[in-house]
Amino acid sequence: MNVSKNYIGVVGESYYFEYPETWFIDIVLNIQAAKKGDPILAKAGEYKNKLIKFLIDEGIPKKKLFYAGTDAYTPWWELKKKDKKGIIVSHKITIRTDDRYKAYKALEKAEWLNKEDKRISIRIDERRPIFKSKAKDVLKARESACKNALEKAKSLAASLGMKVGKPLEIQEFPNKYRGSDNYGDNDWEPLGVFRAYAPRIVGSDDDGANIELKGNERIVYLKYSVNFELIPS
Repeated sequence: MNVSKNYIGVVGESYYFEYPETWFIDIVLNIQAAKKGDPILAKAGEYKNKLIKFLIDEGIPKKKLFYAGTDAYTPWWELKKKDKKGIIVSHKITIRTDDRYKAYKALEKAEWLNKEDKRISIRIDERRPIFKSKAKDVLKARESACKNALEKAKSLAASLGMKVGKPLEIQEFPNKYRGSDNYGDNDWEPLGVFRAYAPRIVGSDDDGANIELKGNERIVYLKYSVNFELIPS
């Protein structure tokens, strides 16, 4: 729209918090063999099924478990060895859950797989969770951003011996997000998967009280460009 010649443009800012609602935890079951004919490779599927059954027995609902595929490859550091080329078979299982601690408590007990055979290991990758915000928080942040714009405009107009009239135009900038990973040292990556470790559980079995911290929150920044009519005071 066309605005009056006498106007003042400012940017109003505010923010609100989003909270994790659903987590995606990838469990990669690695089975390492010295050569392709190693008997342990024939049991790869069996160990995968054992892991799935174990997770279900630990209280992870079957509907929350998803099979994400398998892979077999020779590690690059083995390729240069002429007399020996190892092979790794991997199975990936994904947990989609709204109870992160329950999932990690189960995974902490999964070390029995490594005890069965030292060539079996588990890697845990955690993807970006699905975040959810409260409608009232979003509405409050929008109102706060508009008030912030008005306060800025009034202050600038007063310094010019003018005053602010009605708003003429308002535009919304794309939202900006900022959050942290488990230990607060990185923002959430815009794309892809990141590595994460199990959340710390403070305490021991003896003291009878584990302290569970809330999941990582994310800050959403709002910005509105507002043009106000500028009139003589």
